Amino acid sequence: MIFVLEVPDQADPSAWFAFDLDDLLRKIEARAPGLLDAAEPDAGTGSPSANCRIFWTEAEATAAFERSADPMWQGQGWRARLALREQLVATEVLEDSS
Repeated sequence: MIFVLEVPDQADPSAWFAFDLDDLLRKIEARAPGLLDAAEPDAGTGSPSANCRIFWTEAEATAAFERSADPMWQGQGWRARLALREQLVATEVLEDSS
């Protein structure tokens, strides 16, 4: 499974998954039509500015979540970490210990 963590400038972070590369590309196209066809990274009709991380495996996503010193998790970054955790729990990669 591939996990994607989006941290938009003007909205709450979200995390979602794709089963494989083809599924990932379909979901990106559905979320931001034309983004994959854009000749330049900022061109096209894509979504508003966002930081995005792609974790190519469950192990990579879990390790990123567990790395509490990651600069992305600092300050308001806890919201992004929580979004990733919720997705990992929803896909049964992590146990819900709360």
